[in-house]
Amino acid sequence: MATADGDGSKKRAPAIIKLAVQWDNKQPVLYDFDQKQPLAAIVRAMCQRWGIQNADRFAFKHMDTNTYITEKNRQNLANGVILKLALSPAIEARDTFELLRDSPANDSQIMRSLALMCKDASFASEFAACGGLRTLALRIEQQSDTLLENAQLGPALTALQELVDNGGNVWGELTPSLVAKICSYVVSSNPDALIMSKSLSILESVVSSSNNASLIKVVHDKVTIQEIGKHLQQTSDLDRKVNALGVLNALMMRASISERQDLHKDACSFRLREALYNTVVNQKGNVQVEMAQQLHIYQALQLSLIANRMQTRFDPDNKLHMVSLQALPQSVFPDEYATLSNSRRPTMGGSGPGLAGANIWKKLGFVNANPAHDFNEVPPGVLALECLVFFARSHPESCNKFLLDNMARRETHQCPFARSGVVLSRLLCDILHVGEVASEVATNFLPIFYSTEYFFEELFSICIQLLNKTWREMGAGVVDFEKVITVVRKQITEVLKLNPRNMADLKRELWEMTYSRIIGIIDDEKHKIVDVTTRSKPVIELRDRIKPQVVDLVKKQRLLHLTEGALFHTFTNRGRQQRANWCCRLSPNHRVLHWNTPDDSCTHVLPLEELPKKVAVQEIRELLCGRDKVPNSVKSQQYQFALRVTESEMTLDFVAEDEKQYAIWIDGLRVLLNQPMEHASEDIDMLLNMDMKLRLLDVENAPIPDQPPKIPPDPPNLDFYYKDR
Repeated sequence: MATADGDGSKKRAPAIIKLAVQWDNKQPVLYDFDQKQPLAAIVRAMCQRWGIQNADRFAFKHMDTNTYITEKNRQNLANGVILKLALSPAIEARDTFELLRDSPANDSQIMRSLALMCKDASFASEFAACGGLRTLALRIEQQSDTLLENAQLGPALTALQELVDNGGNVWGELTPSLVAKICSYVVSSNPDALIMSKSLSILESVVSSSNNASLIKVVHDKVTIQEIGKHLQQTSDLDRKVNALGVLNALMMRASISERQDLHKDACSFRLREALYNTVVNQKGNVQVEMAQQLHIYQALQLSLIANRMQTRFDPDNKLHMVSLQALPQSVFPDEYATLSNSRRPTMGGSGPGLAGANIWKKLGFVNANPAHDFNEVPPGVLALECLVFFARSHPESCNKFLLDNMARRETHQCPFARSGVVLSRLLCDILHVGEVASEVATNFLPIFYSTEYFFEELFSICIQLLNKTWREMGAGVVDFEKVITVVRKQITEVLKLNPRNMADLKRELWEMTYSRIIGIIDDEKHKIVDVTTRSKPVIELRDRIKPQVVDLVKKQRLLHLTEGALFHTFTNRGRQQRANWCCRLSPNHRVLHWNTPDDSCTHVLPLEELPKKVAVQEIRELLCGRDKVPNSVKSQQYQFALRVTESEMTLDFVAEDEKQYAIWIDGLRVLLNQPMEHASEDIDMLLNMDMKLRLLDVENAPIPDQPPKIPPDPPNLDFYYKDR
């Protein structure tokens, strides 16, 4: 096997392996095992050395693991191992098959030997091919429990499991009656741990790997959720729990959406999640790897059940959707809702006669006049509505506190309840990977998931309170909504990494994960991302050398935005937006600003020829930034700036649409006025880091000295040049 070293070259496994080979009870002999030579040729050479005839009947086995050496696994051999010369898998399988066929039903020794030999994939495939699996299956199927007692049944099931796992495509040899027989062991009161564990393991393989629908149906009909629950609740045998949960996971993965919903309802009725939490998840010590894998799969399958709701838009013709929508104001404002007559209650249009209905939706923080439109985006679809209703009904005090908290704030600083619920639902679906296919090798799972049957809804209820708390800590306004969501995402992901055990622990950890603490974590991560090599003196000097080039590039980008122009809104003295807009753009030679008077017909950036008014850049005396410095400021708008012209003392007032436009125009105007940029540090750092990474690709993982290597002194003469020639 090849591995890459530090300089990119490859180290290959040695062609010659120094090992020992043993035959029978004779003294092992040292041998240089040539990996390039065919395995059959090496076996033939060793047989000749000991004078053994019919070399094709023999093969090598690993002394420690007792597994056959094949062309596929020979590369795993290492110096110092001991091999033994043994009968080939085909010969060994045929002899074992004849022995099994001729042995009495109560011969436990042959079953134990067979169980051990079937662990080897080479033997298992040969044994199944010569009819051994069929013979073993018939013996298990046809013998009564009194004849095939526990002493033989346990090893027989072990051998059958190994054959199913290692024997290749063996599903044609299994019959519904055999699977039903194995199911009977699972649902019986047999206390033998080996029989139960192996039976469950076989059934898991049948459901997960077989394409035979009749076999899967037998397992689905015979092994109910109640029977699986007994193994999860009553036994202390961890292997049995792993296999029982494996059967449930396999059944759910094979089931359709409706069948999976039915299985979920049965699992809830028998409180399987609580059983797993009490007997496995909440126990001291680490969870076994095999159990962790099954817990991960079960969690992913359960979360996938809400994926359908996550992808479903609100349907006004769906009675359940309408009931849920009406339940939200009814739960949050029951008194106000009750005082409204039926004709004045909230309707799908956002209001009934008068404005009573519209006021309720506005208080609830809906974005659209028609509240149904807030749930048209997928994800999260109607899942967000269901979570909001759950929060209002299950945690009425916390819900009322959220709403009253925001009613006490100014309108521009209120945290919108419904909008927060929609965005938070989508955020949680993303964090929890809802709808993604479960990995069969992953071992990560959330212990808190098993602490409650309504995990997603309870998590939502806590996190929407966290969102309001973080909103208050940040002193956020409506324009800062996305910033708050970014912080909340970081808070949730950081706390989930701590694997809280229950909802109380989760809430405590989230409340301790304050905004200031998140800022510290983000700063620490930024420092860790910086590669150690970037701190060396040569790299710092290189960074300082190319930084002016990057700054010039950002300046050109800012000026390009100004030459492309932008559309600006106009506002009344009370801060209300007017229909009239005006356009401003910089001339291509960067000497003149062109603009027009506000006009209702101005809906896009106009060409320079249609912008009659202009001012030379050299006539601009001052750039005024911020609402407090702009003479004709609009109180309700945050991103304002103005230009004061020299001769007329007039000001050209701008109200940017958002923070991005504000930053670009401020920096562009500062470049025109030969002033340093204020908002370009992030862009400069990003471009500078990208440039540095590209330049340092060739020296990745190579140590960079702080000082350059010393240049050796000149040689006393250059005679060597002529001697070499």
